[in-house]
Amino acid sequence: MLLGLYVTVFLFQIAESVRDGAMELILVQGIWRHGDRSPTKTFPTDPFQDGNWTFGGGGFGQLSPIGMKQHMNLGKLLRSTYVDSGFLAQRYSSKEIYIRSTDKNRTIISAMSNLLGMYSTNNAANIPGVDYPDEPGWPTGYVPVAIHTVDDDTDYIGNPDAVCPRQDKLWAMAKSSPELQAFQNRTDVVAMLNQLSKNCGEKVDIDNLWVVQDALMIEQLHANSTLRQVNKWFTDDLYNQMTVINDQVELYQNGIFNSTLMMNGLNIGLELQKLRGGSMINDINMHMNLKIACMSAKADDPKCKWVNGNKYYIYSAHDTTIYAFFSILGIAEKVVKPRGYPLYSAATFVELWLNHTDNKPYFKLNYHANDVNVTIYPITTQLADCNGKTYCSLDAFAKFASMAKPDQPMDQWCNVDPTLNAGSTWTVFITAIIAISYALLRN
Repeated sequence: MLLGLYVTVFLFQIAESVRDGAMELILVQGIWRHGDRSPTKTFPTDPFQDGNWTFGGGGFGQLSPIGMKQHMNLGKLLRSTYVDSGFLAQRYSSKEIYIRSTDKNRTIISAMSNLLGMYSTNNAANIPGVDYPDEPGWPTGYVPVAIHTVDDDTDYIGNPDAVCPRQDKLWAMAKSSPELQAFQNRTDVVAMLNQLSKNCGEKVDIDNLWVVQDALMIEQLHANSTLRQVNKWFTDDLYNQMTVINDQVELYQNGIFNSTLMMNGLNIGLELQKLRGGSMINDINMHMNLKIACMSAKADDPKCKWVNGNKYYIYSAHDTTIYAFFSILGIAEKVVKPRGYPLYSAATFVELWLNHTDNKPYFKLNYHANDVNVTIYPITTQLADCNGKTYCSLDAFAKFASMAKPDQPMDQWCNVDPTLNAGSTWTVFITAIIAISYALLRN
């Protein structure tokens, strides 16, 4: 018994500092996209409807065995990066690791698969009867790791498409702008949407084009020959054309326009980015600030007990989540290649480092592109305010977070109508009329 206790303590204590010269790694926060899945929805004439998808429990939006494998492999890569380096303990520690997922089966099971690869695959350090039941039937070495979640409709951190009337109205305003009107009226865009509307059994526009493109992309992966036999209208050229158009729509939806779009006294691009990624970047920034503050706080400060222990905080989410985050940083088009949203199991990691020379905090931004590219590489150099450096002042990250911080708590801000913006000429005019009328009534 004493020997087991000694081994347990030893294995938890081998987590130690990771250094790069004068730099010491303090905290890792990551956002990853789930793995391969079935379509989340499709068009009426598609032969592959909800009942045709049987993996992952069956139905739309479920993680496939391929997706599970993708995240198990990413977990192994993360183990070699953060566990084998000594930053995290050899065995899972609930004090070190916190996993938050959006409330979707595919993101929750992706997180489970990832942690399986990170802590349960060929991990001789795991102790039967301590880390998992030493009982017949329990998978040998499998250590369950808690996955936390919140309601998807109000998950303003992990879900850029959470219920938010303000975002819907801002997008409607953007679509009425000269830039988007010109885009929607482009000959190739009109022809493509008309052709798809004819073949898909419903009107296809820039709001639901992604449904068609996404479904066809997945069907090519899982049922390519059947897809082409049943949908005779489908061709590679057609798919490539709709993908290019949809990629441009996604840029617009994330507030990336050819020039600053001012409407009703608002910077529409910035306002969209505040709603889609502002909560995420500010949550990450808050964790880094707390970590730094608690390093100098009293050891018994109850506010710092959890913060001091935590070293690895992960958001298991979506391609939209990563892209909204990158859009705020101004690197979406630079990092996600060749175009479009991040691929299955793509991930980005914000590392907090402390420089022991100047005693100042820095951050390093890393990216994992997909399951084919089995590396995690730095992309901090792509950030405008980092001057080509791999380690960037934490002040630069705070600047991005401040710029994109929602003006109010999101549950309130999402209900503020942008068409009634107090800075608009019309609103000022109406306010003046009301004030004059009130003055006249008093007289």
